[in-house]
Amino acid sequence: MRKLLYAVAFALCSSATATAGPLDNAKQMYIDGQYEEALTALQALHKKSPRDGNTAYYLGATLIALGRADEAVAPLKTAESRSVAEASKALAGLALNEYRPDDASSHIDKWETALRKKRNATIPDELDEMQARVLTMRNMMERVERLEIIDSLTVDSVEFFRHYRLSREAGRICSGAEAGIEGATMVFMPQTGREMFWTAVSDSTRAPALMCAGILDDGSVENSEPADIYPEAEALAFPFLMPDGVTLYFAAKSPASLGGYDIFMTRRTDDGEYLQPQNIGMPYNSPANDYLLAIDEATGTGWWATDRFAPEGKVTIYTFIPSDMRVNVEPDAPDLASRARVTSIAATQEPGKDYDALRRQLGEMTRSDGQNDRHKVDFLMAMGNGNVYHRLSDFKKPEARRAMENLLGIDDEITAITSDLESLREKYRAGNTSVERRIRGLESELDKARARRRTAANKVVRLEQSQTILR
Repeated sequence: MRKLLYAVAFALCSSATATAGPLDNAKQMYIDGQYEEALTALQALHKKSPRDGNTAYYLGATLIALGRADEAVAPLKTAESRSVAEASKALAGLALNEYRPDDASSHIDKWETALRKKRNATIPDELDEMQARVLTMRNMMERVERLEIIDSLTVDSVEFFRHYRLSREAGRICSGAEAGIEGATMVFMPQTGREMFWTAVSDSTRAPALMCAGILDDGSVENSEPADIYPEAEALAFPFLMPDGVTLYFAAKSPASLGGYDIFMTRRTDDGEYLQPQNIGMPYNSPANDYLLAIDEATGTGWWATDRFAPEGKVTIYTFIPSDMRVNVEPDAPDLASRARVTSIAATQEPGKDYDALRRQLGEMTRSDGQNDRHKVDFLMAMGNGNVYHRLSDFKKPEARRAMENLLGIDDEITAITSDLESLREKYRAGNTSVERRIRGLESELDKARARRRTAANKVVRLEQSQTILR
């Protein structure tokens, strides 16, 4: 919305020139997400009027949208020299993404100066928020943990956690649909089987919140309740509890986040209270979104996911060797920014050390554990009779097992629809209103799929609990 408001402001402030019409058309293409068409038009306009600030800004913004940030810097600097406020904002964002906090701060100052030149100027909250992110980045770069990263894998962001190769000792991860928890993104159950954690949308704030519930000796699930972990956070997701039952990792959008979701850690006291969460810093966290840190003490490996270098709709999962004691990179090290960003996996590894054996061990564990096999993957299915089933082999009735397989197929359908909706809603938030009809259509499909799921879930329970009739 702010982007649209500023675009209107710039249009009103621009003088009527021979290129006003073509520029308006190019701007509309950009707003509608027609970036290739906008680029062609803006390049021609910029060539004709290389000092026009508005043209230069939209050219730079379009190049960023196309993933060509390096090419965007020159036109954005031209726009900044013409006091186009949004150009300074964009340059500040690029500097943060490249871990250059001093440059980002300089561009933010120019952004504020350009805004104050306008009549009835108002300084948006976003400016203060970005300045706070600069301070957060400076602090984090003083304590960048020295990690040995074994490998990376880029996968679809939807249910990316299926690619975490965890031993059973580390606990079980499954989707909310598999656990029978409608609307949950991911469910985690420790190896003890005494409790589980998941993410659900809060009824009061409509933002993701962490939920928890105990599991009794007979397998029944106690009433769920929000985990009072981080009241200041805007959103919470992707919980992972260490086997000690005390240390909880999770992702949060909060005032202490560097950008988007960051990974935080808290500890649970004997009374069940949680201590003040701490941002675990770099290289785990970045100006992008970072999710689900999990440490498997049985295999000596750790995992976390990030979209910092991934294409839209994807995340990169990093596997690393956790340390008992945190060792940081020297603050004046020449490769500090590279270590913080994880520019190179090889640069994090010790020369001459053989990492292949550990990679093979993880691969073999995954195959034997069957965690990536849909028909062997653990799930949590509340059966309504005080029991929770974890796998297809738990079913005693073949017809109930087949019904569960059908239910898992509906879950896959819901996951696909949800993924498409997330992508379209992101485009709508960026100003592409042409996707509204498609969003409404998918929302209707999702409602119908969820209704079919409820019917299918009831059928699973009914078939499993039915008594065999002797003929």
